Amino acid sequence: MRPVARKSEVEKGVRSVKMGRMKTFHSLIVAIDFTPSCRRALREAARRASLDHAKITAVHVMDEFLVHELKKALSTTEATIRAEWEAKLRQFVDASDAGGGLVKTDVRVGHPFGQLVEACASHKADLLVMGVRGSKNEPNRVGAIVAKCIRRAPVDVLVVQQESESPFKQVLSCVDFSENSAKAVQCALHVAQQDKASVDCLHVYQSAMAMAMDYGGFVTPMPAAVLDDEGVKAWEAQLETFLEPLLRKAEGVSVRKTVIEQINVRQALLDHVKQSGADLVVIGTTGKGSLRHMLIGTTAEKIVQHAPCSMLVVKPDDFEIQPD
Repeated sequence: MRPVARKSEVEKGVRSVKMGRMKTFHSLIVAIDFTPSCRRALREAARRASLDHAKITAVHVMDEFLVHELKKALSTTEATIRAEWEAKLRQFVDASDAGGGLVKTDVRVGHPFGQLVEACASHKADLLVMGVRGSKNEPNRVGAIVAKCIRRAPVDVLVVQQESESPFKQVLSCVDFSENSAKAVQCALHVAQQDKASVDCLHVYQSAMAMAMDYGGFVTPMPAAVLDDEGVKAWEAQLETFLEPLLRKAEGVSVRKTVIEQINVRQALLDHVKQSGADLVVIGTTGKGSLRHMLIGTTAEKIVQHAPCSMLVVKPDDFEIQPD
């Protein structure tokens, strides 16, 4: 039994993007909470916006309870409080060396996730940029809102590490032969063209037995087959087929194609990030409420929590916000 994807799956993965243009961003939202990591995220967002000629809006969400207490303590109105914080946000943007004159500001009141989603809708955004404090020494510094946006926000999410540097030099694109991983490869190639970076397209495969071991028996184990050199070569051929139409639009980008067999996909990705020195990981996710969504969502969140680099999570066009 050869561990290869069906030809129809590979063809479907690139069908929607085969004849399309390289994906670019048109409107960016940057979540601001006045921390240094947000300042770094704002600078990266401004850089990406300038390269794509996109609009950019800095959004700060105030807690409803805080606004209520300020109204009582200062005997003032919500409009006055919002105006004061709008001025603070404007000052933060202008002091961040991010081309403040081109950045719009938007102060909102409510739950951060809900308001960020509404801001993305009202500004017709296709990318949400968020900063995190994680580093090689302190990887577990991703907040609940960032994790929730990775899993549920209806737009692509760029998570920028506070210690990351621009431009990106080594981009890692995760490939599972799905239609959305083709979009993720496109995004990785687009960033690499802009930043003059190299791209590593990585596929991690599991046998059915390995999946059963990894996910506690969700998948029925099957007899082991020829999984060593023959399996790797088969998947390398599938990866070559999958990437060929996508790479036609990637002139000047150095691309490496890598296949790894490992039981734990998430750990394999993390190990490869560290070994390859990647400073940006691009991964596709899905909006369907299925086991696959659960696994991919967990993979994306774990990489953000543990990888010492920035990350771009690419959502499908038909992404649906899942209820809590």
